[in-house]
Amino acid sequence: MTGPERVDVCIVGSGFGGSISAWRLAELYKAAGEDAARILVLERGRGYEHSEFRQSMDADHLAEVYKLAQSTVGTGAQVVTANAVGGGSNLYLAASLRAPSEIFERHDRNPADPGEGRVWPAAIDRKEMDRYYARAEAALRVRQPSWNEVSKSGGLWAATLDAAGHTADRVPVAIDFDRCVDAKWCHTGCVFGAKNTVTTNYLASARRAGVRVRESREAQLITRAAPNASGYRYLVQAAHMSNRGDSPTHAPNGSSDQIECKVLILAAGAMGTSPLLLRSRLLMPSLSSQVGAHLGCNGDHIAALEYDEKQVRRVLGLPGYGEFYKGKPITTMTYDYYAGRPGRAHDGTRFTLQEIFLSTLTNFLYDDGRSPQGSPSFFGVQKKRSISHWNSHIELLAMVEDTNDGRFLIPPISGGGIQPSPGPVVVGTFSYDFSEQSMRVREVANKAMKKIAERKGLARFMALTESRGTYVAHPLGGCRMAEDPALGVVNHECEAFGNDGLFCIDSSAIPTSLGVNPSLTISAVSERAAAHLVRKAERHGLPKAPKGFRHRTPAVHVGKRLTPS
Repeated sequence: MTGPERVDVCIVGSGFGGSISAWRLAELYKAAGEDAARILVLERGRGYEHSEFRQSMDADHLAEVYKLAQSTVGTGAQVVTANAVGGGSNLYLAASLRAPSEIFERHDRNPADPGEGRVWPAAIDRKEMDRYYARAEAALRVRQPSWNEVSKSGGLWAATLDAAGHTADRVPVAIDFDRCVDAKWCHTGCVFGAKNTVTTNYLASARRAGVRVRESREAQLITRAAPNASGYRYLVQAAHMSNRGDSPTHAPNGSSDQIECKVLILAAGAMGTSPLLLRSRLLMPSLSSQVGAHLGCNGDHIAALEYDEKQVRRVLGLPGYGEFYKGKPITTMTYDYYAGRPGRAHDGTRFTLQEIFLSTLTNFLYDDGRSPQGSPSFFGVQKKRSISHWNSHIELLAMVEDTNDGRFLIPPISGGGIQPSPGPVVVGTFSYDFSEQSMRVREVANKAMKKIAERKGLARFMALTESRGTYVAHPLGGCRMAEDPALGVVNHECEAFGNDGLFCIDSSAIPTSLGVNPSLTISAVSERAAAHLVRKAERHGLPKAPKGFRHRTPAVHVGKRLTPS
């Protein structure tokens, strides 16, 4: 009988956190003259060339690249996660912003939290993070567009803000402007290779350095390695997933791998890392009791505006109205409800307002915005008219300071929920119930958007009313960073309390909503954690960094460019 496969480092998940960790460790191994094949990345989904993605809402394709977890308890939440090599970087809209300084100083806690004090660990503030933000920006090739490069919808939102006396600015994006064709279809994968996913930089460079990536493997359980494992600390049991073939089920197929490692990095995201640790807690009682708590949505709160073309021309003087489905998906926002409000007295009240492109499948979820307010709006002539004019809508994303109100209740048998069919929808075993603060700040954001939109009759404000709770594209937390295990799961270096060599380097470690799109902060936190791991590698049985070792920016690796016909 053969024993488990042995590797130095096992990384579960290949999104921002997993790929950044893989590349930074690959650099170490290469510099030390060691074989980076001793680093193994496991990914639940399958791999794609960028040309294999589809600019389509085809259900079969969505079932391959997405998972949608529906909460079963509380106010409710529908959480979207990625399912592919490269993780959420395949599907994100590329907005890449540094979180405001105030985020790291927040003291507003979830009502269930004990005591008072700063939520983020004391070692982390904006000044500390700036060097790692810069490192991630360089790797992801982040660039701020000029005003001539913003989308029509972004330009209209900026003009609307200006007319209402507010400032607006352009959103930095991780997009290659030379390859981008402004198709605005980032959310099902960029077929043009213009969006800078980790498969074009971090992960691609790690693979070329020798790191192995094993797709269609879902880690289902971790335990301590046997006492005679000679420096190997953890044993990972990973199920083989049915992701290819004529009729993939996207579920375990009955086969599995067993892998022993010295260092285990969990990077399966907020909806993957927490359930995995919850399933493992009976066998690993040293894990914090806070595993699965503080699941958040980055304060995501969406709404829509339906513009009046005549008023746009009269008030704003903008011709060429419509065609908002063209351009880059996120290009302008205002910080006016955030800037100039420092200090604890404002914690939990701040938010930003960003123009954002969401799937056209969401257009029927908004209230029609017509009187009488509160009346059913899911049917009728007015609703049909609203849907038929979807390309005169723009969507807004308010990112508010809320209190991470979700919690996993029981660990699902596999993944982040119970999968009833081969489709993308899973039943999540988590609760989501807004605190009073989380509801109050959303109400204030709604009022702000409505006031800006309806000034001089420019647009009709349309709240998201056709579904309970919140739609979540940015799940955070569940294994949050903290000063001690009574408040969180990992320390400021993302290493699990009481478990040497076990790390959560992904969105699950982020302790608060961020006020901006989270991908760059997840990347920066991951860069910082990976840098600390590399510095302490010898302590974990990994190669020692040679004198003069320095981290480098990963190279760009993009396949053949597709040209629209």
